[in-house]
Amino acid sequence: MKHFAFIFLFLISTKFLADEAYHYKVDLTKLSNDRLLVELSPPDNLKEREIDFCFPAMVPGTYEVYNFGRFVSNFKVTGKNGILIKFKKIDSNTYRISPADQIEKITYEVDDTFDKCDLPGTKDKIVFEPAGTNFEADKNFALNTHGLFGYIKGYSQRLFVLEFQKPKGFYAASGLSDISSGEIADVIKVFDYHDLVDGPIMFFRPDTTTIQVGDSKILVACYSPNKKISASYIASNLNELLQAQGQYLGGELPVKKYAFLFYFSDKASLSGSNGALEHSYSSFYVMPEMDSTLIQQQIRDIAAHEFFHIVTPLTIHAKEIGDFDFNAPKMSEHLWLYEGMTEYEAHHAQLKAGLIDINQFMNVMMQKYETSLDGFNDSMSFTYMSKHVLEPKIHIQYNNVYEKGAVIGMCLDVLLRDESHGKYGTQNLLKDLAKKYGKNKSFDDTDLFSDIENLTSPTIGKFLKDHVGGGKPLPMIDVFDKIGIEFVKENVVYEFSLGNPDLSFNETTERIKVEGTKDLDEFGKELGYKKGDEFYKLNGKVIKIALLKEMIATYYSALKEGEVVTVDVYRPKFRKGHYKHIKLSAKARKIKMTRKNQISLMKDLNDQQKQTFRTWSGL
Repeated sequence: MKHFAFIFLFLISTKFLADEAYHYKVDLTKLSNDRLLVELSPPDNLKEREIDFCFPAMVPGTYEVYNFGRFVSNFKVTGKNGILIKFKKIDSNTYRISPADQIEKITYEVDDTFDKCDLPGTKDKIVFEPAGTNFEADKNFALNTHGLFGYIKGYSQRLFVLEFQKPKGFYAASGLSDISSGEIADVIKVFDYHDLVDGPIMFFRPDTTTIQVGDSKILVACYSPNKKISASYIASNLNELLQAQGQYLGGELPVKKYAFLFYFSDKASLSGSNGALEHSYSSFYVMPEMDSTLIQQQIRDIAAHEFFHIVTPLTIHAKEIGDFDFNAPKMSEHLWLYEGMTEYEAHHAQLKAGLIDINQFMNVMMQKYETSLDGFNDSMSFTYMSKHVLEPKIHIQYNNVYEKGAVIGMCLDVLLRDESHGKYGTQNLLKDLAKKYGKNKSFDDTDLFSDIENLTSPTIGKFLKDHVGGGKPLPMIDVFDKIGIEFVKENVVYEFSLGNPDLSFNETTERIKVEGTKDLDEFGKELGYKKGDEFYKLNGKVIKIALLKEMIATYYSALKEGEVVTVDVYRPKFRKGHYKHIKLSAKARKIKMTRKNQISLMKDLNDQQKQTFRTWSGL
C-alpha cells in the first residue's frame, strides 16, 4: 500500500513539474533560408490573462545590449482550439499575448547571428560571435541558447525542456549535465532560464576529449572545418595550464564538470574580432582556423581567463548579476573583480606554475599598464565606469577592464603579500569572499570594499577606495618597491631598432604586415617601409611566425653599429593579391628613444622585499 502511494505521489509530482515546464522543440535537420523553426509548449499554469513573452536584450558577460529578438521572425501563437491568438509586439524583444490561458503553442523562426547583417539594426550592432549563434546544415550548430529561446516575464524560474532533432552522428557538447542522448534526438533539461542562458550547446560530429583536474572532468570540444586543429591538440596544450589553475585554486575546483567549446572559422568574422564568452560551467570560443602553433599561447591565455570565471562571478558576484534582468539590465560596480582580477589570475597562475617566466609576466603586465594610460581615461573611477558601462560615452572605456583591471589585481596582490609577510594574497582573499558569499548568495555593491577591508586591513580598504572607487592613479612606485623593483616613469635611452612600423598579420599570406608608417623612427625611414609591405626575410633568414620571438632576440643581441641590415618584403601591386619582392637595407645605428614606465630589479633587496617577491611570484 505504501509502495502504491509512493508511486501515485511520484506520478502526480512529475505531472505537476511537466505542467509548469517550458517544452521547446527544434529540428536541426530542417534548416530553411538559414533559419531554424522553434516550437514552444508553454507552462500550463499561467495565472495572468495577459503575458509578455521576451527574448533577452542582453546576457551576462557581454556588457553590450544586443537585442536578440531582432533575429526572430514569423512569430505565431496558436490557441487550444486551433485558432491563432493575437499579440502585440512591444519592442524588438517583447510580444504581449492575450488570452494567455488559451495558449497551446508558440512558434517562430530564428536567424543565426554569425553571418546575418541585413535585418533591421544588425549592421549597427553586430553580435560578438562568441555570444551568438551559427547554423550550418549538416556541419555545425553553435547555439548560445539566449539567441534561440525566450521566456515569459515573471515565469523565468521554471524547468526548461529542450528537444532537439539532429542529424545522425551529431553530438551535443555542453557544460550542462542533464542531457539524454539518442541517435537522432537529444533532450536537455535545465532548472530555469538563468541556467539555460548559462549553458551554450554545440552540435556537430564529435571531436572531443576530456581532461581530469582533481575531481573535476573537463570536456574539450573542437569544430575545425578543415581539420587544422583538434580537440586532442587543444587538450594537450591546456592540460598543464588547467592543472596549474587547479593548484592555484587550492587543488579543488568549485565545479565538477566544465566544457571548453571551440569553434574555428576559415573565414573572417562579421565583428572583425575573435575570443570567448564565459559561463559558469563552460566557455564558448570563436577563433580563426590557422596553423595551431600560431595560436597556441593565445588559446592558453584566453582559456585561462575564461576558466577562472568559475570563481568570479560564479561564486562571488553582486545582486545585479545574481538577479540579472535580461530585458532591463543593471550593471554592477565591480568589473575590476569580475574581469580585471580574472585576467590577472590567468597570467599569475601561469607564472607561479612556471609555465611563463617572470620577464614574460612583467612584460604582459607593463604592456597592460601602458595601454591603460594611452588608450583609456586613467582618472575615471573604475566603479563609476563599471556601473555606467552600457552608456555609449562610457562603453568605450570597457576594454580597460582587461588592462588596468589586471594591473589593479597585481597591485592588490602585492600589497596583501607585503602586509601579511607573504602569508595572504588575492588567492586567499577570493577564497574568503567565496566562503562569505557563494553561488547562491549575492553581495551589495556598496558593501564589497568594506567587506574586503574587514577581511584584510584599513590600508587595503584605502587602496580600493582611492584607486578603484576613486580616480587616483595606481601607486606603481610604491607597489613595485615592495617586491624590489624600481619603477621609472620616463627615461632616455639609445637602442637598435627595426624601424617601429605599425604591424598587423595577414591571415591569407600568413605574413606580418606593415599597417602604418606614421610612427616610423629614423632607422625605419632609412629602410623605406611602405604601408602594405609584408615581411619575408630578416638579414637573409626567412621569417617564420613560430620562431619570430627567437629571431628578433638574435637580431638585437648580435647587431653591431654600422652593419648593413636587410629586410626582404613583399610589396603589394595594384592588382589585388599580387606582390613585388623588394630588398630594403640600411646601416644599423642606435636611435634615441624615450622609454616610459620602465622597471628594473634593485641591486640590494631587504629581507621583506625578498619575502614578498618570493611568495608573490612563486620563484
